[in-house]
Amino acid sequence: MQWGVLDEIDLAIVRALRRDARRSVRQLAEEVHISRSSAHTRVRALIDSGVIVGFAAEVELAKLGLPVRAMLAVDTGASPEGSELAAALAAIPHVARVLTIAGEVDYLVEIAAPSHEALSEVVLRRVLKLPGVTSVRTHLVIGETEADPVDDLEPPGRGGGAPPRTGPVPTSPRTGPIPTRSR
Repeated sequence: MQWGVLDEIDLAIVRALRRDARRSVRQLAEEVHISRSSAHTRVRALIDSGVIVGFAAEVELAKLGLPVRAMLAVDTGASPEGSELAAALAAIPHVARVLTIAGEVDYLVEIAAPSHEALSEVVLRRVLKLPGVTSVRTHLVIGETEADPVDDLEPPGRGGGAPPRTGPVPTSPRTGPIPTRSR
């Protein structure tokens, strides 16, 4: 399998597993209308090629006692070099993710905390104390809407480019979301 090039069946498998990674190979084969052995071979190839990097349970953080979510915009005053600061940020309790970015700040840090007090503790006593951190802006998360860029992918030969998102995505019981084009 060439990296970055998936056929319609591979895309259907990836989409199906992103919707529910718990499904069995038998269920997956039935959904995309291929044999079980073909489904198994294709899933294995997607794993071996690095397209699929794992299967994980998504959890509701608020139900785990972490209802306060925030994004911290962390600036160092210089372009981030190496990953020492990113690793130090990731080691702080309640940090869910650290993104090294290009733009007005150097890092975006996602926090999931049990309280506003715990969030304040993370910002004031942990993040701002790290060597190299010059400023932190805290943005409270008040809602979340998910989108899946995998739904925008098209197999080779379909004209390339992603269709614009304009309302609900039509679906097919065979392949899941159907890519559409506006002309």
